Amino acid sequence: LDETANALDQAQVLNAAMERKAKQFDKVIGEWKQKVDSLTYDLDCSQKETRNASSDLFKVKSAYEESMLQLDEVRRENKTLSNEIKDIMDQISEGGRSIHEIDKIRKRLEAEKLELQAAL
Repeated sequence: LDETANALDQAQVLNAAMERKAKQFDKVIGEWKQKVDSLTYDLDCSQKETRNASSDLFKVKSAYEESMLQLDEVRRENKTLSNEIKDIMDQISEGGRSIHEIDKIRKRLEAEKLELQAAL
């Protein structure tokens, strides 16, 4: 009977030690589960931020490409207008020379007129 009582006591001690170890394992498992949940949440947030950043990047890239197309169009228009201005400036310069020539002819004709009037 003593042997059975000793075996029972020893079994109870081993049972208590196993329960403590089981509680310790449960605690460790709970801590790791909490870490996994936290990391899963962080991963979800990071993926959402990445999707938002990717969407913003696409919008900015599209706006940049549109701006570059508009810039090319403005440059073409600028070149066309610059050529038109050059042509107009050439015409004005030519017109100024023509006016100068006409003015010289007018003065010469006036001088001839005065000479002819003086001769009469």
